[in-house]
Amino acid sequence: MKSKKLFACTVIAATSFSTIACANQAETSSAKKTSSSVRINKKVQNHYQIYTKTWHIKNGRETIYGHIHMPKNYKGKMKVAILSHGLGGNYEQMEPYAKNLAHKGYFTFTYDFPGGSIGGQSIGRKSTQMSIFTEERDLLAVIKAVSNRQDVIRNHILLVGASQGGAVSALTASRHSKNIDALVLMYPAFSITANAQRQYKSYNDVPKEVDLFDFSLGKIYFKHLFNMDITQAATKFSGPVLIVHGQQDDIVPIHYSRQAAHNFKYAQFKVLPNAGHDFAGDDRNQAIKYMDNFVNKLK
Repeated sequence: MKSKKLFACTVIAATSFSTIACANQAETSSAKKTSSSVRINKKVQNHYQIYTKTWHIKNGRETIYGHIHMPKNYKGKMKVAILSHGLGGNYEQMEPYAKNLAHKGYFTFTYDFPGGSIGGQSIGRKSTQMSIFTEERDLLAVIKAVSNRQDVIRNHILLVGASQGGAVSALTASRHSKNIDALVLMYPAFSITANAQRQYKSYNDVPKEVDLFDFSLGKIYFKHLFNMDITQAATKFSGPVLIVHGQQDDIVPIHYSRQAAHNFKYAQFKVLPNAGHDFAGDDRNQAIKYMDNFVNKLK
């Protein structure tokens, strides 16, 4: 694994950004009350043993590499969780969350974004050709491939994303909501458009390549970020949403997630008071507990 900060960094170096907004409480829940239509069956799920295998998804010139985690001896079709990593990360970043969901009976798939991963095994796109919009298309290809399987419930798909993968998951669900059941967003990078607009006056001012923590981004990454507010465009999904963010995050200030939680129709917002960016240890365990409570209540 590479540097933890590299896993989930947004487009611009953190040192050029504003400081984190303060929060008085360690946890804020239910940015808007969940209606009875999305309230969830509280039946305790079984804890299954799981097995893992690799899966390659062909998407035009690209091949998306990932890992399936699924429960052993599961009777019937499985609900689906698709997990997307942050900028520079890979499928391993999301495996603790994927395995946890598989133990609960989910078919899970965590993968490498082509061009968005250091040391990733997906092929067909360079990092200088990648953007959140190419990653949106990658996620749609994954959703289509998973939905075509005979062992899953195609209209019960949970999208889980971290940092940039969280922003991409939210954008995808907002613009292509069919079959998307719910969203779980870990320290989502809702700062991407504001950062780009703060760093450069216009697309014409962006250099051909931008080096960020030894990760090379191309100018194309910024092309559509100057006429967009991702906290608006990626918060139109009307189903249940969980956002978990670290109070000490110096990569994506927490106020972006707080604003996104306010914008979603039904959102729970949980704050980890001692966590920064890319959860580990006790913070990750607590984030998984929040996710468990959330998915246990899904229909």
